[in-house]
Amino acid sequence: MTSSSSSSNPTLDKPFYNNHFENPPHTACVSLFHRNGRVGCGTWDRNVMTGRLLLWDSVIDKNENNGDENSGRKLERARDVAPYVAVMDEADYTAENVALLLSYSASFVAGDQYGKADQGGPLRGVLVLTSSQSDNSNAANAGNGGSIMQSPEPLTPQGDETPMASLTVGSSYEWNAPNKGDGLTMTDMYGLPTAYVYDNSTAQYLRNVATDQAATVVNGNDMNAAIFPSVVSEFNYYMGPGNNGEEIFTSKSCLEWKDTDGKWSPKCLPLGGNSVWAVAGSPISGVPGREENENNNNNNERPTILLATSIDSTSMFHEISPGANTAASNILALLLAAELIGSSIQDDVIDGLYGRIAFAFFQGESYGFIGSRLFLKDVVEGFACKGGDEGVASVYKRREDETTTRACLNPLRADLSFQNLGKIRGMIAVDQVGNLGGEKDFYVQGGQNSVANGDGGFEGFLAEVMLELSDRVNQNDGNNGGDVGYTVQSSSVTADEDNIYPLPPTPLSSLVQLSGGAIGGVVLTGYDDAFVTNSLYHSHLDSVRSGIQSIDKDAIAAAATIIARTAVAAAHQNENEEVDAATAAAYALELLPNSATSSSETFQSLFTCLFEDGNCDVFLKYASVERENDAKRTGVDLGLGDSLGTPPSYYTSIYNQNSGQACVVASGKWYGAMSVSDSNEKEIKMYGESESDTFLLRASLLETSIFGYLNNFLGKGSISDQEGDDGSSVEKLKSCNSSSDCTSVTYCSSETSQPTCAGGSCICGSRSHYHPALDEAIAPATNKFPGYFEVDGNDEGISAMFTEPFWSSDVGVRIYRDAGNKPGIMASSLGAVFCVACICAVYRLKKKLVKEKVY
Repeated sequence: MTSSSSSSNPTLDKPFYNNHFENPPHTACVSLFHRNGRVGCGTWDRNVMTGRLLLWDSVIDKNENNGDENSGRKLERARDVAPYVAVMDEADYTAENVALLLSYSASFVAGDQYGKADQGGPLRGVLVLTSSQSDNSNAANAGNGGSIMQSPEPLTPQGDETPMASLTVGSSYEWNAPNKGDGLTMTDMYGLPTAYVYDNSTAQYLRNVATDQAATVVNGNDMNAAIFPSVVSEFNYYMGPGNNGEEIFTSKSCLEWKDTDGKWSPKCLPLGGNSVWAVAGSPISGVPGREENENNNNNNERPTILLATSIDSTSMFHEISPGANTAASNILALLLAAELIGSSIQDDVIDGLYGRIAFAFFQGESYGFIGSRLFLKDVVEGFACKGGDEGVASVYKRREDETTTRACLNPLRADLSFQNLGKIRGMIAVDQVGNLGGEKDFYVQGGQNSVANGDGGFEGFLAEVMLELSDRVNQNDGNNGGDVGYTVQSSSVTADEDNIYPLPPTPLSSLVQLSGGAIGGVVLTGYDDAFVTNSLYHSHLDSVRSGIQSIDKDAIAAAATIIARTAVAAAHQNENEEVDAATAAAYALELLPNSATSSSETFQSLFTCLFEDGNCDVFLKYASVERENDAKRTGVDLGLGDSLGTPPSYYTSIYNQNSGQACVVASGKWYGAMSVSDSNEKEIKMYGESESDTFLLRASLLETSIFGYLNNFLGKGSISDQEGDDGSSVEKLKSCNSSSDCTSVTYCSSETSQPTCAGGSCICGSRSHYHPALDEAIAPATNKFPGYFEVDGNDEGISAMFTEPFWSSDVGVRIYRDAGNKPGIMASSLGAVFCVACICAVYRLKKKLVKEKVY
């Protein structure tokens, strides 16, 4: 990450600069718990960990791995060493170098120069320093073909040696090999607090200090040389307890934590948020099982083609997870595909297709496919409220309104519309289409059987359609769009020994796993058999500002066009599969003759929001409309959710009532879920006893904006927005600032398509819906305030179950100059001498005054 420098150069050598270092510009590597343990960083306990700053390569044994026991630094082992903090540039922060630091520190005992160290060696923390944009660019382009910036994810992302291994199709496949994925994100570094300093000028000052202080160690060949005075770093980053003897602290442990008095007091929260899904064509009913003859989109017999992607990313430093290629490019491509379909095809045409087209933006995919697994589990395996009821009105006072969606009290679902999606026929996913490695080639993953022998089922058909579309477009078959020049090729990934084709870590893995392989699909990717070199997969440098990541805007627009056309072709394929790929591709090109372009106003504004400013005005506009719509519907204004920040960060965040957790309000009290059978408390009044009872949800700014965009884009087919063939005027969508402006609209006829405001236009009914993104093994506790969670009694032991511990309010890093105790001793001594001198002087003066008889 690149940060603007401070207005003046920070230093501890001048007065009045100390405040800058009380909380220097930094962000932390934090701990996460999971099903079987923990990953990430943190201090041993609640005590601070302090050490002087030393350059990292001065506190490792550079010859440790050369096999020569007599080589290396000649230092006496197991003797006290003054505590130190290793300072390293971001390019050096790798699993290998961290292991070297820990190995070297383990050979010594920490001294007490900066306070008693009860645990661990003299290594008390790591400061990772940002490099300038030019430094990063030079590093990436140096030498023959440039150096490789390592990815902190494993070689097998979400695969073997991770808590998510059971969730991935082809878990041993090394998708991240070109980026030398070292698995640092999945490493337990309990006892090694680590922070990233992202301000250039501060980083440069600390780099110089660490270099100078390390020189005293190297030149004197003495780890305790010139300990005072020194610039030191103090870490206060307690991230929860470690293992207690043979007991391993896990997510289950911290969710079920009880105080000494037996009171339930959880010490962590699950990761998660909200996925957003929507349908093209007419809105589907929010009442499960309801079908309308006038609206074929509510026909549960229609198979659904699901277009899907993830909307989150991660890095070693969660607050800096820019996800330019791993999140933003995918979100942009899928939103553009939605706009292309919504603005080009009328609802009645989409409703007449054999298949239904739906879009899904899944949250929490970086931590075990959290969003896609819960959504697809509910849809594919079927969902039922406990107790067998069909749910309740999501807004009780609107229970007689036909447009009011149904909701479930336990397990809590604020919207049951997904039950009307019917059977999912296949998925078209998208992944990392912003960086094609300088080429113009996309690859289709998951349809290899069809390409090889023509017998790949529906997923094979999807792959063939993509290839056919690519051939037709590049032969200029009546199309001069921006996707010309970009090709789609078959992936060269081969089947493993069990004849299973590995899938990239995308939502498609969830669909294949949960359906037992009965339902599949394809993934359009910007890579072939492995991620593109220097794609910066889940790195804090995966940003357009880093000087390394290169995003191809035209590639994103081309991917959007390919996805949209493939979806239409797939929906055109009938039950008996009588339509071949060539016919389906031709039909899609007929309905979607135009392409998405990177020069469009929509593309430019979305690019700014997703890649540069996550708190942009356009996001605020869309989210504000949805906020007002919800406030009008429920009678409660929850305000806007958390923004992505500037620059954007796509870490999924914790899951509670302020960050995405839906809750039910009954008689003024808030609950994460409700159950009559579990209620033994008289003060609990059940849902429906008050007219104000409702379900509430405060989604993030990103989730709310996607919700609004999908409503706006897919709602454009409500009526024709073009001139008639004879040049006559045709009714257009009415402009609006809120749903109140849409009350006079007359062009919405269906009961389930009442006018609503979305992105400045009055559309007929909401196409968008939220779905909880929460680990399938975790459920909100019944009849408890939101924020209490239980592990499901039917837990299959498959999911990763990631949680984040609570932080203390005073966590952080402090840097200061420590002169040791000598100055204090000297000052005390001088003070004592001065005091004695004063006493003597006063005594002599008194004697003289007495002698002169004036005292």
